[in-house]
Amino acid sequence: MDSVLNEGWFQLSLVQQMVNIGNEVKRALKFSSDPNKKNMFFERAIQYTQLTMEDPKNAHVLSELLISKEVLEDYCGEHKIACTGEQINGYYRAFQYLL
Repeated sequence: MDSVLNEGWFQLSLVQQMVNIGNEVKRALKFSSDPNKKNMFFERAIQYTQLTMEDPKNAHVLSELLISKEVLEDYCGEHKIACTGEQINGYYRAFQYLL
């Protein structure tokens, strides 16, 4: 990720970061019939999660962020965790109520 995105991303609150990740997840699920778009949006959600993990103010929730990143990666890959798209979407949707 470029430094401009990092700086802007780090200025967002944790809740704002999570809502933005959730928006990418929502877009990915909306385009489930188009593998290219679906993968693009999930990849962006994973990248945003990585940025959120790198944000110093989020050190206290690093373990939860790591789990959420693993779930996203698994959903795009092997499906060993067995989370549904709706479950993942619901996790991120909850952050919208905190804004």
